[in-house]
Amino acid sequence: MGWLIVPDITDERVVCQSPCNHRDCAVMREQWGESKCRICGEGFKAGQRFYYEDGVAIHADCLEDETLKQTQR
Repeated sequence: MGWLIVPDITDERVVCQSPCNHRDCAVMREQWGESKCRICGEGFKAGQRFYYEDGVAIHADCLEDETLKQTQR
């Protein structure tokens, strides 16, 4: 499973900063504007690594820490 990087939705090159009708801009805002990690409940910041698990974004560090704890039992 490979990780991805959270996009910077405050960057005009990623998402229009003024109102627009672009579907990709709407999807990015919806996905990252209020998104919270399933494990820790904190928001995502641009540049953070993340995984999708069952269609839900999770901080890579949170998932890796959880996996490590499970393997050490």
